[in-house]
Amino acid sequence: MRIYIETNGEKTSFGYRELAEKMWFKEKNGKELEISHAGNDESLQNNFELAVSLDKWLNDKRWSKVETKIYFEYIELKLLSDRNIIEIVSTHTEIMTIDKRAMYIMIVEIAKELDGKISEDNMNTWLTVDEFKKKHQVVLNRTYEEANEISLKEAPRMEAIEEPWDDIE
Repeated sequence: MRIYIETNGEKTSFGYRELAEKMWFKEKNGKELEISHAGNDESLQNNFELAVSLDKWLNDKRWSKVETKIYFEYIELKLLSDRNIIEIVSTHTEIMTIDKRAMYIMIVEIAKELDGKISEDNMNTWLTVDEFKKKHQVVLNRTYEEANEISLKEAPRMEAIEEPWDDIE
């Protein structure tokens, strides 16, 4: 899955951990969110470079018993060179509800802060944040727990078709 945000050229003020906690959760059953990431606050705030993935099995032991071809789903963002456009891409073309919800939250949070527009069709058309939220309200309105339960059922049927990593630049 590949989505673009056209920004106002400003930088974001939140850190990678704050963003990840919005995408998934801050604390659950007294335990902090477990994620894998490449990048940090500086790379996110200054360069819009970050990759995050929920360590599902560390946050919910049931994931350790799930037979699936997709264990990791990295959600990566990067600034396209010489443009005010951020590319957000997932590892696979079809992603589980838990990761889709997280990716959509990331997109909304970044676009909202940067007064951005969102494109899901290779930058042919652009949606406002409100239009994007309305279009994806079913996924966005789910709680982390609901998305996790759905994904536990989806996982065994998911095919690991990788998103092509061609640069649009």
